[in-house]
Amino acid sequence: MIRVVFIAVTFALAAAACSSDSAETSTPPTNPVSAEEILAEAAVTMQQVETLDFSIELSGAPITLLGVELRSARGEYAAPESSRAVLEAAIGGLTIQLGTIAIGETSWVTNPLTNDWDEYTGSRAFNPAIIFDPDLGWLPLLTEDISNARLVEPVEGDTYVVNGTAAGARVEVLTAGLVESQPVSLELHIERDTGFVTLLDFATEGETGRTRWLLELSEFDQPVSISPPVVD
Repeated sequence: MIRVVFIAVTFALAAAACSSDSAETSTPPTNPVSAEEILAEAAVTMQQVETLDFSIELSGAPITLLGVELRSARGEYAAPESSRAVLEAAIGGLTIQLGTIAIGETSWVTNPLTNDWDEYTGSRAFNPAIIFDPDLGWLPLLTEDISNARLVEPVEGDTYVVNGTAAGARVEVLTAGLVESQPVSLELHIERDTGFVTLLDFATEGETGRTRWLLELSEFDQPVSISPPVVD
């Protein structure tokens, strides 16, 4: 009798273990946050950014600005429509640096020969601030103008990587008006804890070929003051 009871208990324990293993096996893994949720959170965060530092690196086919080939820009943005940067450009085989300050629809660029400030308005004005404008830039880009958004997995470190296709009109904004409207494949890096967008990577096509744009953002909401330059 004791042996019968022992066998019955053994079978019961084995069945319980199998049931537990089956339950664990059938429990689906926790679903990661979706690309759309990540972009929506980033849109809220970036709408509230007052200042940031930026760098823009260009490679491949040249992009022309005011008669020179733009290679890079490093500077600061202050909401809602001000920027200050140092541009590296090429002209006649020489590498030059230009200072630029922009407030709204007016920009000032240093003359490479005299270092004096020249003022530009209208279509000739160059203001990278439009890239970071909360209403013209971030909100439509992150909530409306990215299609086929997908999260690159596995997620590693402190950054989400999201790929998608940016709408043509949005690309014109992302290039501060230097490239005509065209859809592009876009990669964004977004901090997991804060929702800050720290990198945008895309390529545009022009008459001279393909240009890669690499935008890096940092130093969010640090003190920045941008004023018009003293023009002689």
